[in-house]
Amino acid sequence: MNWRRIAAVVFVVAALAFLGLLVRSQWSELRTYEWEIEPGWAVLALIGLEAAWLFELDTWRSILAGLGGRLPFGRAAEVWYLSNIIRYIPGNVWQFLGMAEMAAEDGVPRVSTLTSIVLHQAISTAAGLSMAAIYFAATDQAEWAARFRPVLWLVPLGLLLLQPRLLEAVMNRLLAAVKRPPIQVTLTWGQVWVLLFRYVIVWLMLGLAFAALVRSLTVVSWPDAPWLTATWVTAYTAGYLSMLTPSGLGVREGVMALLLGQLLPVSVAVVISIVARLWMVAGELLGAGVVLARRAARSHDGPSS
Repeated sequence: MNWRRIAAVVFVVAALAFLGLLVRSQWSELRTYEWEIEPGWAVLALIGLEAAWLFELDTWRSILAGLGGRLPFGRAAEVWYLSNIIRYIPGNVWQFLGMAEMAAEDGVPRVSTLTSIVLHQAISTAAGLSMAAIYFAATDQAEWAARFRPVLWLVPLGLLLLQPRLLEAVMNRLLAAVKRPPIQVTLTWGQVWVLLFRYVIVWLMLGLAFAALVRSLTVVSWPDAPWLTATWVTAYTAGYLSMLTPSGLGVREGVMALLLGQLLPVSVAVVISIVARLWMVAGELLGAGVVLARRAARSHDGPSS
């Protein structure tokens, strides 16, 4: 076990311990808090999560097709959901390697799959960060947002890095730093903007699904939906960009609790951040279960056909 993996384990344990101690220290407040449990909103949140993921994987599938690697939607869903099973291994790369290996079974070159994943993550992250930055810069609901407003307005300028040739140069420098082979971006400028728009839709769907999850636990109003959406986008991208912990474990919860604390008591915000993690895991297990059942049915029908 190298130092990076040790550091990841230590960080995860410390983050979870901190969240646990925070909940424990405010347990009396949690017990007296007037929770408004609404199972219907929880079901809607799970449906919204799966719908957003299906649209997201179809967007990734279109990138892969543009690189010469075509997968039927059903097979792409298998690659997407089954690779999620290993996403909690420290390093945040095993999921991508798993996707490349599974797609290779269908004749898709591994380099095409890995390139599509790099582009997927780059464009998706740029869309999410820009959305959150614009929202927080345009509102005054948080004191820290006011302090960083000039910087937040500059974040969307990063979209200029998505110009295909410039994106290719930046990505290859980053890949070279981690000793990965270079990629070739074959997308046009117009295709990049179409993908950017699709990822904006993905983030909006995920954010609204998260807002439904929060509503299933406590009362929030529709005017709070933009803040909840921006909270989800910021927390998720912060967890992903941390790169140290598996699937941003601990980082995502911390950022989410900080932002939710603007609307709700801190102890409640912490509980919701933990529930949100469980919500994501439930969605991943549901998707993996469906595709595994589909594969089992296909293999069962194979001999008879």
